[in-house]
Amino acid sequence: MSSVTLTAPAGPVRASIRLPRSKSAANRALIIAALLGDTDLVHDPGDGDDTTILLVHLRERGSVMHCGAGATTFRFLLAWAACQPGEERLITGVPRLLERPHEDLVQALRTLGADITGDDAGYRVRGKQLQGGEVKFDSPISSQYLSALLLIAPHMTDGLTLRWTGTRLSEPYVHMTLKVMAHFGVYPFMQLDGVRVPPTRYHAAPYTVPADWSAAAFWYQVAALAPGATLHLQGLEDDTLQGDRHAKHLWDPWVATTFDATGAHLAHRAEPTDRSTDLVQLRNHPDLFQPLVCTCAALGQDAAFTGLDNLRVKETDRIRAIADVLHRMGCTVQQEGGDLQVTGRATLAPGTIDPQGDHRMAMALAPLALPLGTLTITDPDVVNKSYPGFWEELRNAGFGVVSHA
Repeated sequence: MSSVTLTAPAGPVRASIRLPRSKSAANRALIIAALLGDTDLVHDPGDGDDTTILLVHLRERGSVMHCGAGATTFRFLLAWAACQPGEERLITGVPRLLERPHEDLVQALRTLGADITGDDAGYRVRGKQLQGGEVKFDSPISSQYLSALLLIAPHMTDGLTLRWTGTRLSEPYVHMTLKVMAHFGVYPFMQLDGVRVPPTRYHAAPYTVPADWSAAAFWYQVAALAPGATLHLQGLEDDTLQGDRHAKHLWDPWVATTFDATGAHLAHRAEPTDRSTDLVQLRNHPDLFQPLVCTCAALGQDAAFTGLDNLRVKETDRIRAIADVLHRMGCTVQQEGGDLQVTGRATLAPGTIDPQGDHRMAMALAPLALPLGTLTITDPDVVNKSYPGFWEELRNAGFGVVSHA
């Protein structure tokens, strides 16, 4: 298996970094643009695998849509295919993706009139005009179920009433969906326990995909771990679309953030704020868990995290995977359900690390070359899922990056 060996920069980290486009925003906009019949409405959607695969399928409209490892791609295409009258498709992906939970979304689509059957190969979808109506989710394991339904709701005969009770994981991603819908002229009605979308039509409008706050978190990690670091994150805005902009607050004890017309400027704080007693609630920001827990472990900053319930059903079991690696690095890690506590400092060389098919695992581990001096990660191409330029940007920031076949 291929690998990449990283070594810490010889001097202070000072660089201007090109971030990927937000795949979350891009994928939502592309589904709407496809419903409008013009995916070119979405300008520069980015080059991550998840978005590229989605765009190709929406343009080619093939009978088999293989989604690789992309759960958002898979779930959004299930919903899109369900409302394409007279067209039959197989929606499929890699084995790990097919093992992940999708049945609650499929059942909701059936309730709204969809014709979907599942088998070992994936889901066979026979598109039709969906009647719509009301569906209810109680503590869904993924907010993507709700977003998938909301995106196609305007095309349902009776529209959609979506009830959402219990635990609300990743709620900012649902708000992102509603904001992207509003950009294209559909304004859902917010209710106490959900959302109502009347039958209507989207209106064509150009959409520019913003720089990705989820990817910015890995550079906050670098800035926190590199004394004297100053980083310019090109084009990153302090917007209200992306929930993961909360990174600027989570890393504030170690990293100062300022914004101007060119993007965000990060600066390492020489005197960080102690946060050893903090309980960090990440229910709304689970994608920030891996870089944040690795930051705390590298700094020897004891921390406890909660709200991680859905991380066990991602590309890998992210809670167990990160706990295993940090334990190998000398930390004490306790985990139970959606909670994790880490104490001690990551100082031991862990040997070669397998990211287990998880792009965020690989990118969160990479900055640990700063305290450890060197680090080897297998399957480096896994980052292509969301940030194909990641390793090159690390080189740009002064890291040694050596690839091995």
